[in-house]
Amino acid sequence: MHIIKEEELGPLIQPEMCDFISLSSALKDLSQNNIPRQMIGRLLLEASKCEEMLDSYGAPRNEYWAPVRMAVAVAKAFSRVIYNLFHIAQAAGGYNLLDIEGDFQNATEDSLNTLLKAFSTASDNFMKVARKMKMDHNLNLIESYGFHNLVIDSRLKENRKKRTVQNPSETAVFVATKLLNLAEESSWLGVYKEIEPDQYHSCIPDIVSEARLRNLANKFHTLQSTYDTYLSGSDIAEKDGNLPVMRGQITVIFHLLDTVETLVHYYERHTLKNWTKKLKEPINNKELLGIILGYFITYSDRYIGAARDLCRGILKSYAIQGEIEVPIPNYRGFHVRPSTLIAKIAIHYGSEVTMILGKASYDASLPLELFRANEELNRRKRDAVARYVMEHKLIVNDAGATYEAPLMKKILRVIFLDLLEKQKIMIYDNDFSFGDLAPYENETLAEFIKRGIALYLAMGKIDIVSGDTVRFQGDLRVLEDIRYLAENGYGEDKFGNNTVLPKNLSYLKR
Repeated sequence: MHIIKEEELGPLIQPEMCDFISLSSALKDLSQNNIPRQMIGRLLLEASKCEEMLDSYGAPRNEYWAPVRMAVAVAKAFSRVIYNLFHIAQAAGGYNLLDIEGDFQNATEDSLNTLLKAFSTASDNFMKVARKMKMDHNLNLIESYGFHNLVIDSRLKENRKKRTVQNPSETAVFVATKLLNLAEESSWLGVYKEIEPDQYHSCIPDIVSEARLRNLANKFHTLQSTYDTYLSGSDIAEKDGNLPVMRGQITVIFHLLDTVETLVHYYERHTLKNWTKKLKEPINNKELLGIILGYFITYSDRYIGAARDLCRGILKSYAIQGEIEVPIPNYRGFHVRPSTLIAKIAIHYGSEVTMILGKASYDASLPLELFRANEELNRRKRDAVARYVMEHKLIVNDAGATYEAPLMKKILRVIFLDLLEKQKIMIYDNDFSFGDLAPYENETLAEFIKRGIALYLAMGKIDIVSGDTVRFQGDLRVLEDIRYLAENGYGEDKFGNNTVLPKNLSYLKR
């Protein structure tokens, strides 16, 4: 492939770029209120075509042509964002959007107007470059394109037969559960609440990045597709009005994330790193970051929050009640970590779940409630100590006897080691002995042994393996996650060290 002279490329590609140049020339002279969406869509198409062509000629790596290539990339980015914003503004009324903080419609219009102004500035900047390169001739008049704002004031009758889908409630629950999990995964979007507007720059790209937004947008798009494939137009979506509302929240969140990804790409690529001095920035960083964080990220986060509450209500309405029985946590029973993780599961789904131990019941969504179960568990452990001691061969026929202190201590050590070997006792601290423990006056052998073991249990140096279990009652979906948590040691090993939670409980990490 031969090398073409820089000045020869302009006349060669001008006919191919004519539509893009013509539209850019017209855009810079139009007021924001007179720019039709159709024109923005055509600019997006032409910018994409020109970008591909310029890349083929090697423009990004050529000093003379790089500004043209960048100007086209800017036009492509802004036209895509603006086209999507036009769609959001026009379609939002049909999304069944929930009430949230702020005026979303006005915020959308304000962001759209600011970006239209920036796009007009970018077009003016490009035309200066095009004029310098003698590419601004033989342009088409804007009237020749026939652009106009399409006014839709009527609708077709809805007369398609509703679909009957298999296992509709399971699908509704699946989508609602996935959305809840995505809400947890999206918690980082709340960064705007933690910083002042003049510090918005500090979170890009460390927290808010193009890659992170693309990944999240794709997941919401997949969820929207799942709904459309299995629930849209179905009889269950007609009967349960919450399902179309859920779909509307998913859709607006997807559009916001998908669109802001482009703006963050523009900020990372062109503003943070290599904005050329040959082109004037079409929008200052303060305004741009205000739109990125103050509009797109803010409203994405707020609609995710609204969708979370909606999904919990949906899950409650489709809840299937059940009961499971699981072992108590190995390490110190229901202390902070197991209790907190169980409560997180219950809160995540928003369902009522009750833990039952003996005749007592506890609200599983409240860690402090679960802590109280340890009182009963400790009583059971003390009972287990008494049972283990009384069943031991050194005690069974000699429980009421009294001996000299050295012999009593020796028997205590033997029984303790036997229980340890039989895994009836768990040691947490090896730094102890029974040397300082002396029998009380007239204390029997059995009483002394039980007191000695109970003392170290109370001090937290040992634990008793009692084999106790608890029952949980509530929504089966919640119970399955609690069962899985229990099967994985409640997030810790037998010594209380944190362990990695399985993937399907990853929402608990946030």
